[in-house]
Amino acid sequence: MNHFFIRSLLSLLTLIALTLNQDLSFAFRDLGTPVREAVCWGAYAGPGKTGNRDTIYLSFGQYNAPLFLLAVNPDTGNIRQFNGPLSSGMGSWGFTVDHENRIYLGSYYNAHLLRFDPKTEKWEDLGRLGEERDTFICSLTTAPDGKIWGGTYPSANLFYYDPKTKESENFGRMDPDQFYCYPTAGEDGLIYCAIGFEKMDIVVFDPKEKKKSSLIPLEERKAGRLSLIKGKDGKVYAKLPPQDSWFRIEGGKKLISVSQSNIPFPEKTLPDGRQFSLTNNKILKIQNAVTGEEQEIPLKYEASGSCIFVVGTGPDSRIYGSSMLPLRLFVYDPEKNVHKDLGKATLASGEVYSMGSLDGKLYLCSYPEGRISVYDPQKPLQFGDQEDSNPRELGPMGESLYRPRTMVAGPHGRVYIGGYPDYGLIGGGLGVYDPKNNEKRIYRHLIRNQSIVSLAYLEKLDLIAAGSSIRGGTGTHAIEKEAKLILWDPKKEEKIFEITPVSDSKTILSLAVTDDQILYGITENEKVFVLDAEKREIKKVFDLGFRNPREISLQPGPDGKLYGLAKEAIFVIDPKNDHLSFLANPPTPIDSGMALLGRKIYYGSGANLWEFEIPSEPAPLKPDE
Repeated sequence: MNHFFIRSLLSLLTLIALTLNQDLSFAFRDLGTPVREAVCWGAYAGPGKTGNRDTIYLSFGQYNAPLFLLAVNPDTGNIRQFNGPLSSGMGSWGFTVDHENRIYLGSYYNAHLLRFDPKTEKWEDLGRLGEERDTFICSLTTAPDGKIWGGTYPSANLFYYDPKTKESENFGRMDPDQFYCYPTAGEDGLIYCAIGFEKMDIVVFDPKEKKKSSLIPLEERKAGRLSLIKGKDGKVYAKLPPQDSWFRIEGGKKLISVSQSNIPFPEKTLPDGRQFSLTNNKILKIQNAVTGEEQEIPLKYEASGSCIFVVGTGPDSRIYGSSMLPLRLFVYDPEKNVHKDLGKATLASGEVYSMGSLDGKLYLCSYPEGRISVYDPQKPLQFGDQEDSNPRELGPMGESLYRPRTMVAGPHGRVYIGGYPDYGLIGGGLGVYDPKNNEKRIYRHLIRNQSIVSLAYLEKLDLIAAGSSIRGGTGTHAIEKEAKLILWDPKKEEKIFEITPVSDSKTILSLAVTDDQILYGITENEKVFVLDAEKREIKKVFDLGFRNPREISLQPGPDGKLYGLAKEAIFVIDPKNDHLSFLANPPTPIDSGMALLGRKIYYGSGANLWEFEIPSEPAPLKPDE
């Protein structure tokens, strides 16, 4: 036997061994970052390098990267970018200026107080001044004595920082149950806190006495949004729902009704009176009210990718998805291996929460307000709310579908949407949109005090299955204990069956229907249930075996099996025997799903779109330990 043959045989055996033992990571493909844009949380006139209030600052947040300020010279259009000091400080809801012309921001998701000095152009991290569990600083305000006050989420804490002494103090919760605290410093030395959202209140805090009092009687505290502003007269004004009535706060003790036209609102202007605003997150507009002169400054900056919130299959066999903050629709073409940012797709500013295809069009429903829009891939791209717009804005579904988590498009030529209600509210709804007549209908509390967060269509039975979550709108406490499953008749538009499929489950994350019209569901406590909808009975409940299953991430594949996503695993369920198989561990955590096209699964991981090719033979079961 010659040496060449031996070497060749050894090489072949090595290749076979590697092939048999290799990890399935070869089946994954990183398709890149579809959207690369930051979100602007506010535009403010502030001090420049000389201390004069001659600069426009735009506060930007971005995914998995530092927040940053854009400093714009309104005369020259020159733009400078100042990245924040924390890699985990991705954005800020608060902005205020101290008596030494330094700028303060409150970061999320670590609730640190940050300071930027325009003179030195340097940042300082002043630390977390609320509780350890706080993730947001809701707002910041500067008191007459120069102290910086801030309120937090989810502890509704109130704190101050003194720039002169560098001392700080956390005064604890301003409300025993609510999550949000938005402070406004009055010229009278008192701190006025807007509390939201389940039982709104105005809490007045006296820094000298270190005591707080409530302006709204307990029996009158309802769900909703209230807002506080300090007028040019130094008085603090409150806008209260549901009629958006305005009141002036007198002496920190009572509310005096006032007309909105009599309120001296603060103006967003430069010292010379020029007004400014931001358009579509991209263009700064400056207007001179006297001369009528207008100036537009395109904003240019370096940003990380925008986090992918949802992924789905379009009517044209392409993959669509939405970024989160800002909301941008994107498309990936598997044949050409290219993705494209399609830009604005709705008047909603957050993210597309759900999507579905009907009659060659892609329907989207977005947060906030559950706004519906429709996109036709065959027509030119031109967003608006006119009949020839594409995507076309179709308006909001209403407060019971504020976060429209799930959609089924098709049955009876309609679009069905389930979701969470508005801030402070309990009990989401099921929405019906009829494209032919442009009609919207909402059925709230189909599952009492719960939100509908997963949907599936049982075609042979002509029924829609809906899974719930005990969660309500943001800032609420759950009332019910267990998630429910209902069957809903789309012809009569009424509920015909309700059951608790899994004990102790709080949310039914995903639903999917097999070829034999058997319904499968996955819950947040990592259970799989099987419903025979015709017999109205739960056939089986078994362990999923993988941690953190993803929302709306269970779909039937081309082989009749069901494919699903968890944070660290892709899995498959064979309905013939309910055998659950592990397919692969993703190279990076799975954050959002899910599209299935042929034998390829698409999902979001951070700001990147990923593809996974389903192997012909699954790997051995590999549940999380």
